[in-house]
Amino acid sequence: MISADRIDLLLRSAPFTLTPFLVLSPLVVLFSLLSKGLAGTPHLTITPPIQRQIPFLAASSLFLLLSLISVALGMDPERGIVAFADLLLVCILGYCISMRILVDLEPEKLIVRSVTFAVLVYTFFCVGQVIAWTHGMVMAQEPTSWVESLFAPQPLWVFAPRLSGATVDPNRAGFVLVMYIALLDKFAAKSRYTFMLHLVVAVLVLLTLSRSAMLCWFVYYFFSRNFWKLFTSRRVVVWLTIIAIASSLGYFFYREQLNDLSEAWNISEAVSDRFTLDQGSSGGDHIALIRRGVDTWLSSTHTVIIGIGFAAAPKVLTDFFGTNKHGNFHSLYLTVLAELGFFAFVTLMFILGYPVYGRQGSVACIAAIVIFNVTYQSLMEPLFWVILALLWSFERRGGAKHQPLVLSSVPAS
Repeated sequence: MISADRIDLLLRSAPFTLTPFLVLSPLVVLFSLLSKGLAGTPHLTITPPIQRQIPFLAASSLFLLLSLISVALGMDPERGIVAFADLLLVCILGYCISMRILVDLEPEKLIVRSVTFAVLVYTFFCVGQVIAWTHGMVMAQEPTSWVESLFAPQPLWVFAPRLSGATVDPNRAGFVLVMYIALLDKFAAKSRYTFMLHLVVAVLVLLTLSRSAMLCWFVYYFFSRNFWKLFTSRRVVVWLTIIAIASSLGYFFYREQLNDLSEAWNISEAVSDRFTLDQGSSGGDHIALIRRGVDTWLSSTHTVIIGIGFAAAPKVLTDFFGTNKHGNFHSLYLTVLAELGFFAFVTLMFILGYPVYGRQGSVACIAAIVIFNVTYQSLMEPLFWVILALLWSFERRGGAKHQPLVLSSVPAS
């Protein structure tokens, strides 16, 4: 339930969304502490993985401090303090969940069961979205009923629903799905069941119809060692060759029918809008937001150092998003630069970059996170902080093994 923001336990009667994660995560942490207390071990054992997270805690604390300073000196302190409280809660709970995974006696069962449950919930909501789509229901900024808020999908123009499970945003849903794969690869042994989970998650990523999610998924596999081992096997090469030849022959014999079908659905127009950089198109809007972010950051010495204030982007993006308080620059890096300033940006780059250099097995996951946040931002996503905390707990890269201290023998006189 970590990303189930379609579910508001306050029934949209409050100015914020009370998601299951915000309610259940503190309970999980509390029950873990109580179980240790009842077992006579109320203290936390600092294991090597937890010890390796200490630099992450220090860097994250610095990032949060810089965020708070930017709120106090920013353009919209009232909005900023609410957003900062949300960020602080997400970071703390995300780290606690990572520790809950690390101290579990059987982390493989925990992860496999959790991801299985998550995929089942996700699929249930996807089925509901398909049904809602067939009844002409699409997501609106202000849902008129609880059914619409739970199941109304975002459309890709008028051609297809963008299935996003229990998450409102299909882009964020795809990112969460890719992180599920990362958890399985780290903690679960290879089996037919985990392979099926990988396959189901891949299909669900494609059904989001999200460029950012698909690119995140592709980059994760591209930088994965298992991918290259599988790709270089003879069986895979043979199958890829057969598929390529069959696809080429199919297009050659049925190209006229395929072209007629694409024209009938106006697919080319939808694809063009998603990928073109012309003004007014989806790609063009992203480029315009990037330019606005750079201009905002460089507008004064104050903004270069401390930014315009955390969550203050809507103040300078009213021509893009109107009164929408969630408007942003659609890039984590530009948002941090423009809202928090240079030093917060350097801190974030250290949090993202160091595991590549200092932690084994983190390259694929970091690459996926980095590429996703080029055109999106997952700073307020709990799983973003859970995964980063876990990556920092991995074995040190190239570190010397701890050897027992042995005194040299003294020869007899």
